[in-house]
Amino acid sequence: MALIDPALPAAAPALARPPQTHAAPPVVPHAALARLSLLRGEAAHDLSLLNFLARAPQACLILMAAGTCLLVWQHLRGNNAPLEREFVWALSVLTGILAITGLHIRSYAQGGARIPLHKAATGLRRLLFYTGAAWGSGALLVMPAEPVLAVGFAAIPSLGLSLLLGDQKGATAFTAPVILATASAACLGPSGLWVASAILAAGLLIFCLPMLQREISARRDFLPASKTV
Repeated sequence: MALIDPALPAAAPALARPPQTHAAPPVVPHAALARLSLLRGEAAHDLSLLNFLARAPQACLILMAAGTCLLVWQHLRGNNAPLEREFVWALSVLTGILAITGLHIRSYAQGGARIPLHKAATGLRRLLFYTGAAWGSGALLVMPAEPVLAVGFAAIPSLGLSLLLGDQKGATAFTAPVILATASAACLGPSGLWVASAILAAGLLIFCLPMLQREISARRDFLPASKTV
């Protein structure tokens, strides 16, 4: 039997190993990411509306330039419509232009009490519809009899505004009454069916332009995001 010397120090107890702990997996904030995506979509939509509203003065300039060129061309060619018809058409178009200008001034001149974007955009689209109807009324008042000029009467302002505004609803609000009124008036001419078909085809292409612009812009925004990932 082994004897233990009491003078010797007692054996130190074995050091206990600390329990092994594993790092918790990182928590993915799915709710925050979804909220971030939603905020990005809202910001892009607001920016689109701001650009749409800011381009209203340029749209008015396009309409005034196109109307002036039409009336000057009519007088130079000697195919003058009655002065009363020219006056009624010009007055109706100018009324729409002045209303669009007034809305633009009110939207940017009220400081902190600015009109909400959605409300201002809706008002601008309504004014574009009225202006398009006023322009389309010229198909029975001042539209040239030549088929090419008749197509240009409907297509040139519609194309200009569609490329400028970049808003599907706004472009449609102006283009639809112009194309339909001009095509209907063209049917009354000798070669009316062909001219009306050309006007409707041009209107369909112009209608698709804002959608094509939006698709190109969406792809341009998507490509840099995919590269960073």
